[in-house]
Amino acid sequence: MDNTIQAGCTTPSARHRVVIAGGGYAGTTLAVRLARAARPGDDIEIMLVEPNPCQQALSELDLVAVGPARTEFCELWHPTVFKDLPVTVCYDRVHEVRALDGVVSIGSREGPHREIAYWRLVIATGAIALVPPVPGLAERAVTMWSVADAQELQRRMEVQFRIAATSATAAERARALSFVVIGGGATGVEIVGTLGQMLPKRVRAFGLDPADLRIRLVEGRPDILYDLPDSLRVRARHRLARLGVEVVTGSMVREVDADAVSLADGRSVDASVLVFCGGAKADPDAISWGLEVDPSGRLVADPFCRVPGAAGVYAIGDVAAFRDPHDRRTLPMLAQFAIREAEHTADNILREARGGEVTPFVPHMHGEFVSIGPSWGVGWAWKFTLSGVPAIVMKRFTYVLYWFTVGGVRLAWRRTVEMLRMGR
Repeated sequence: MDNTIQAGCTTPSARHRVVIAGGGYAGTTLAVRLARAARPGDDIEIMLVEPNPCQQALSELDLVAVGPARTEFCELWHPTVFKDLPVTVCYDRVHEVRALDGVVSIGSREGPHREIAYWRLVIATGAIALVPPVPGLAERAVTMWSVADAQELQRRMEVQFRIAATSATAAERARALSFVVIGGGATGVEIVGTLGQMLPKRVRAFGLDPADLRIRLVEGRPDILYDLPDSLRVRARHRLARLGVEVVTGSMVREVDADAVSLADGRSVDASVLVFCGGAKADPDAISWGLEVDPSGRLVADPFCRVPGAAGVYAIGDVAAFRDPHDRRTLPMLAQFAIREAEHTADNILREARGGEVTPFVPHMHGEFVSIGPSWGVGWAWKFTLSGVPAIVMKRFTYVLYWFTVGGVRLAWRRTVEMLRMGR
């Protein structure tokens, strides 16, 4: 970090300094919306603190893992997004929040740490993969939470392709090509669907027979995709069956060893490569800053997305436990809620800067779409259910809409072209 950026990260330049911790969907959306809407008279300075200049898209990691090898993949490059906006980006991590003093400190865990005073702080540091303490699971499974995870999955699969190519019998090849995904939610289904659609082509490139592939999805509950209506779950299972994916449900994972997953009901599933997509938990750093945390381990957020007992502090996105005022249920960790919370919080911060009153956030679920392979999907929007190509088109449209929102026509066009080239 050069001296100019260091000075910008520590010396306030406006009366209303807004510090945003986290550059994912929520943090980036908030910074862009605030920067575009602020007027000179608002006297607002916007600072984003994020260690990684690349915003990664979890929804595209399956193609990174199974598609052609790529040294780098990035959904959004922050220096490009903020190039022409009045946003100072500090490529660092938030180490501590002292809400009573209106100060955050940034720097590595070991230090040194620099202090940043704020008028408003927005915590949007997201979540990380949650791996339960099942014997052998953490040691054997790869999660799917970053480009590095996707590249590790690709590496493990290619190792197994080489083992299968040198195996003498069909049984040995089948064991080498046994791929298991644990977790029947959207992430697990999307990854196993991509494996089912794209792995046959990959194994043929290694001179192998796709008939030797064993691709399984393991889910402890009786069915998959519980967030979707029954009719869509049935279509999803039919699609997975057509892709050669075996769905194993109804029993939790008891133990994982070198080549198999053992279930609580006594069944065993061969697994030369194991992917775990069983859940997520709020950023553990954020919940260590002395702010109120709910029983699920997320920062408590009031109806205005503010953290109770911490004046001037907001929490949005996956790190925040916002309760829907209609049914008091905590919102799920979905990008659509993170983006809308960010937009509303940006508007509330502007209201505060202009001496107005903040308004409560009212969430609305507009729909949900899940890809099952790159060219097929299921989902719903408003009161309509869709499957096949229409569903996948709607899912891709949500990506384009986000890119347009934060980067305009140029970014949306460039990323759309990249998406199409990836086989999306």
